[in-house]
Amino acid sequence: MLSRYTFCVYTFLCFKAHHRSRIMEFYTLTVLNVQRETSDCVSVTFEIPAHLKEIFQFNAGQYLTLRTTIAGEDVRRSYSICSAPHEGDLRVAIKQVEDGVFSTFANRSLKAGDTLEVMAPQGRFSPTLQATEKQLFVAFAAGSGITPIISILKT
Repeated sequence: MLSRYTFCVYTFLCFKAHHRSRIMEFYTLTVLNVQRETSDCVSVTFEIPAHLKEIFQFNAGQYLTLRTTIAGEDVRRSYSICSAPHEGDLRVAIKQVEDGVFSTFANRSLKAGDTLEVMAPQGRFSPTLQATEKQLFVAFAAGSGITPIISILKT
């Protein structure tokens, strides 16, 4: 017979294993919009089907891992989410880097209607925010490191 403690630990571990497997899974998402932000950067907005809304809820400062096949090669890259949770969009910014396979593809070829494989949001670079508490934040960021900061500041 299982003790209450053993049952709680077992339940917790099963929940953690199930949650972890959902995080490590890729889901096919349709690109809703590709917007040119600068000469070497696009933002990519994804359409989230109703049955995946809960899985793709995110906190400001998290990132997405994207996967696609380019020239017969499986290519995966992670990009910070640059939209805020309250905006209702799931959007990443992708700056083209020299010899960057995925970033070049995204900046030159990716278009609305295309599909990409996307993992659920990950990462712990998120402040604890309370809507009832007024707080002052000062943020410093440069280069592509600015994208998670944008999401955090919008929140």
